[in-house]
Amino acid sequence: MKVQAAGNTLTLAGKLRPAEHAGLLKLLRNAPSGVRVIDHLEYDDTPVAAGGNSDEDAHPVPTAGRGAIHVVTDVIGATAVLRGPAGNILSKCETPCSFNNLSPARYSLEVQKEGYQPVQTALQIKSGDAQDQKIKLESLAKGIFISSQPPGADVFINGAKQSGQTPVTLPLAPGQYNLVLRLQGYEPYAGPIQVKDNIQTQFPVVLTEKSTSRVAWAQVNSNPKGAEIIVDGASTGQFTPSRVQVPAGTHTITLRLNGFQQAKKMFQVSEGGTVNIDEALREK
Repeated sequence: MKVQAAGNTLTLAGKLRPAEHAGLLKLLRNAPSGVRVIDHLEYDDTPVAAGGNSDEDAHPVPTAGRGAIHVVTDVIGATAVLRGPAGNILSKCETPCSFNNLSPARYSLEVQKEGYQPVQTALQIKSGDAQDQKIKLESLAKGIFISSQPPGADVFINGAKQSGQTPVTLPLAPGQYNLVLRLQGYEPYAGPIQVKDNIQTQFPVVLTEKSTSRVAWAQVNSNPKGAEIIVDGASTGQFTPSRVQVPAGTHTITLRLNGFQQAKKMFQVSEGGTVNIDEALREK
């Protein structure tokens, strides 16, 4: 099998025995809640029925005259609710999981997870039938999909570093934000983004490779610490005290910290050099 990672998404492909597949999905329960899993795995054999209820993580093998349902979601840890023909709740489990040894009949399966649109489907279970239900959950907060060329950039929203690197989906509420992308060897990207309502905003960025010449640094300190460092009007995504890389030349630096007046200063630094900037912030 193969596991491909892109941003906060894992794609599983290839063939596994059912027991191996169950073990892998059980392991993935320990992944952070923001990790999404796309399951394209196939089974390379048919397991031998062992009677009784199977492990809830395993691919189910119903006993004679019964059926089963195996539920996998792209977001680990969703709740699967199985209802009988009369609409009554028969059982619940946390994905990935199974409902085994079901009488042949029509059932209703609902999958729920906080922050995602619930999914409901009707299933007809037949004798000896073991159905695989691979369900993709749609986030209620459409948010924004940020990609970069090349990928792997750190993402800062309003100065706060986000989990994961590009490409990444962030469930931001509609509104305007300040975006900073930082990738070693490339110029940082900084600019505003507008997250729209009811659709997922797509925001691709092409990063510019840094020139090996004319690079300089500013060692920025403030009292108190923790001020956001803004160079030439663009957030660096860094906070004092920090060593900030800048092009050689003249720049304006702004320090911003809640409860204090902004401090602004011009400085000049030559290629390969470092300038020290120390500012005492005044309370508002």
